[in-house]
Amino acid sequence: MNQEKRFSLITGWIVFAIAMVVYFFSAERTGSLWDCGEFVLGAYKLQVVHPPGAPLFLLIGRLFTWVADMLSNDKANIAFAVNLMSGACTALAAALVAWTTIIFARLSLVGRDESMNREQTLVACGAGLAAGLATAFCTSIWFSAVEGEVYAMSTMFTTLTVWAAARWYGMEDTPEADKWIIFAIYAAGLSIGVHLLSLLVFPAMGLLYYFKKYNDLKNNPLDSA
Repeated sequence: MNQEKRFSLITGWIVFAIAMVVYFFSAERTGSLWDCGEFVLGAYKLQVVHPPGAPLFLLIGRLFTWVADMLSNDKANIAFAVNLMSGACTALAAALVAWTTIIFARLSLVGRDESMNREQTLVACGAGLAAGLATAFCTSIWFSAVEGEVYAMSTMFTTLTVWAAARWYGMEDTPEADKWIIFAIYAAGLSIGVHLLSLLVFPAMGLLYYFKKYNDLKNNPLDSA
């Protein structure tokens, strides 16, 4: 593993760790007063929630409630476990934002063909750290990160889709790289079992595809004007 990739990974996991610790201590200890109780109970008993439903959220939530049921007889911990699931998803979303930022920072500094030196790597990772923590602690994200609702997991899938598309865009145009654009579409498809937010990424993916395949900025004649 080269220096650039190692620093990038460390930055993302630092963002994840900081966010997860804060979410753990600020998560609701029981159910919140709106749809959260419905989703917690739906995950615990694998019941049907309000349309259009969230089957993937309920299946993953069931795993968290199963662990909570094994570790404690206090039913309040069932809700806390689902709330922690939202925290884990949001912490991962913040890490993905950090990694996505580093990808675009690398493209702006050296492009696809070159590797960053140590100073450039630190600058890119600093940008990723700032972007990841800003994502983790902005009001709307933090609000959803500490309760058992679909929005935290939906945010995670949305950032996963963006990260996979950005990773594809940042790689050389080879058949091997295309697995990442396929994975981005797959992640967006999975997210439909949680929420439809990831579908908003498709216009951005279309632009990335266009700029990489047909109008790469490094080949833009306006650059030399």
